Amino acid sequence: MAHLARSIFILWLLTMLPFFGNALSRSSEISVAIQNLLEDQDDLTVHCKSRDDDIRVPNIFGTTLFYCSFAWEDGVCRRFDIYEYDRDKTYTDITWQIFKEGPCRFIENNGHDDNTTRKKADGYAFFDNICFQWSHDSC
Repeated sequence: MAHLARSIFILWLLTMLPFFGNALSRSSEISVAIQNLLEDQDDLTVHCKSRDDDIRVPNIFGTTLFYCSFAWEDGVCRRFDIYEYDRDKTYTDITWQIFKEGPCRFIENNGHDDNTTRKKADGYAFFDNICFQWSHDSC
């Protein structure tokens, strides 16, 4: 009976391997940077957390979520999901630019939009800049 159970488990594991393999093959390192672009050079206080209590344990199921609260002068505090797996999984280097109106994701890419082109020392680089609304959740 134990041999049958072990055989069934091995068959199940082989069946599920393509699903787990795809998740395990992704790079485990994601770089997220935050830039303070508040008007009037206001100080920005950032406090980030993970939905997973122990971030040292890899999450292979694609549900990783990191969120941050952002506070600046006048007691204003806003919250935003700084890394959502479904939204950000295709990027390994993400820079968030923080404005009072909301955060903007700044990602270097190979686009061709002249309005988002910046000169680099070795040529032109193209960037995506997508802005989001603050979360309705409290800080």
